[in-house]
Amino acid sequence: MRRYVAGGGRYLGLCAGAYYASQSIEFEKGTPMEITGPRELGFYPGISRGTMYPGFVYNSEKGARVVPIDLNTNSLSVKDYSGLPEGLKVYYNGGGYFVNAVEKEDVEVLAWYSEKGHSQEEKTAAAVLCHIGQGSAALMGIHPEYDVSTMDLSEAGKDTSFIQQLVISDQARKTFLCAVFSKMGLKTAGYETKGTTLEIKENTVPALTPIYLATLRAEVTKSIACSLLEKADTTTHILADVNDRFQLLPMEESSLSAQMSSLTLQNNANNTDEEKPLTQIVYSTNTDSDPKAPVFPSRSLTPSFNIQEYFASLSEKRSHEWGGGGWYRFGNSMLYSQVITSTQTVLDRNYTFSQSLPTEGALQFSLVVRHNLGLTKAPVVFIQYIIALAVVESIRTRDGYEGVPLRLKWPNDIYVDLPGPEGGLKKVGGLLVNSSFVKDEFLLVIGCGINLANPHPTVSINDVIQNHNPSLRRLSPEDTLSGIMVHFEKMYLEFCEKGMGSWFLDKYYQRWLHSNKLVTLTTHDDVRARITGITSDYGMLEAVSLEDSRKKFTLQPDGNSFDMLKGLIIKKA
Repeated sequence: MRRYVAGGGRYLGLCAGAYYASQSIEFEKGTPMEITGPRELGFYPGISRGTMYPGFVYNSEKGARVVPIDLNTNSLSVKDYSGLPEGLKVYYNGGGYFVNAVEKEDVEVLAWYSEKGHSQEEKTAAAVLCHIGQGSAALMGIHPEYDVSTMDLSEAGKDTSFIQQLVISDQARKTFLCAVFSKMGLKTAGYETKGTTLEIKENTVPALTPIYLATLRAEVTKSIACSLLEKADTTTHILADVNDRFQLLPMEESSLSAQMSSLTLQNNANNTDEEKPLTQIVYSTNTDSDPKAPVFPSRSLTPSFNIQEYFASLSEKRSHEWGGGGWYRFGNSMLYSQVITSTQTVLDRNYTFSQSLPTEGALQFSLVVRHNLGLTKAPVVFIQYIIALAVVESIRTRDGYEGVPLRLKWPNDIYVDLPGPEGGLKKVGGLLVNSSFVKDEFLLVIGCGINLANPHPTVSINDVIQNHNPSLRRLSPEDTLSGIMVHFEKMYLEFCEKGMGSWFLDKYYQRWLHSNKLVTLTTHDDVRARITGITSDYGMLEAVSLEDSRKKFTLQPDGNSFDMLKGLIIKKA
């Protein structure tokens, strides 16, 4: 954690998290609750001492109180809240203070306690910002993150006046938090700087935008649109599904702007708490002139992804496969939205809508795969391994990119293995597969997110590529997605034909991080074991006991996780 922060990361420590992140702790010294001594992180180069105020009770809110704080407006771009009744008040329950904070190097005081407590200092630091290498750590003995409106404090004996004091300061505490995050170099939606102060902006939640249907062939657009319209209301063209409602609209250039304006108003006006969200699906009706031609919206409607470039890249990569890959279909259709609740939710929780779709994907993408139960040699559990390897191979099989250190962590994470003292393993991607069973087939929704170009919070794949070889070209989202689709479909087709075997596992083991690693199985009484691979029948992690090589263990991918730093296999909560 310290290496992460020193390399440019951020740490937020609240109450216990602030005690732990200090060089030393003195908690209730001289009492039965005493905890003292050094701590590993040492972000605050001194003592965090507590409690600041008496009455703390473990595992309870009974000792909680409302405390006023004074903000350091010389450090924070935030207005003075002295205009509030008795200043800015926040929730407190057992937190400490930072001893002699004003004297510490690379430490800024963000706020002081307004009222005297156990501290003998003239001004006692309640919140500090510690500069650690290229990163920072904000530590607080208070709880400005608590939203008291969501808490039940009746059993703790707190009356309405306790809650009312915090309600009055509610907006101020949010602005204070956002000012702290801004100080740490983070962006917070809904706030803006006016002069030297940070204030809330109005109407900051972005409206949902239409979903645009694009396909490599016009005939596919027509097929999908017809299938959806058959399930929709014949008058409103609204398809009401389990989680969302979808309104189907033709994309006619002359009226599109008017449609979008009216739909935004309709969504805002009609969407009550009792109604499901309304999402618009916009499709082209120009599908008959050339049924084999690509159909996609204009570039201005998809500013974050060039669909035309993606389809061209997809076709080019398929042309290198056996027979030109003319039968490949993964990625032939795409749903694009600039602002959406969740691609995974839209596909996974709306069964009628998803069943009208062929296999498809987008970036950050969710991919629909229909896997027939009749494929008896191809157990569905292996598909998460196939898509993970496809992501890695789509990059590492390119000319010049073979040595880019992308690796696989069981069961479904993507890491880079960086050299040097500041290197090590860093996560750059992850996968999630949700499944439902309908009419003799698994409907799989594969969610995949990879950090292709964002340098925060750790490192991006493009940064890794550049560090590996500065002459290599940075990858675009369109090129990357098309590569993933082709590699995934190629392996998936072979999997359906052959089942799981050495054709896949040899390459998978070459890319994963775990061969012959020694681990402690907390799931099996802390037995020490050596990882040997994954089983070819059900895709379970296999390990053999170090004490008795005849004793083998198998672990399911959806019930366990791998803590590589500690060498532990642990059961998921």
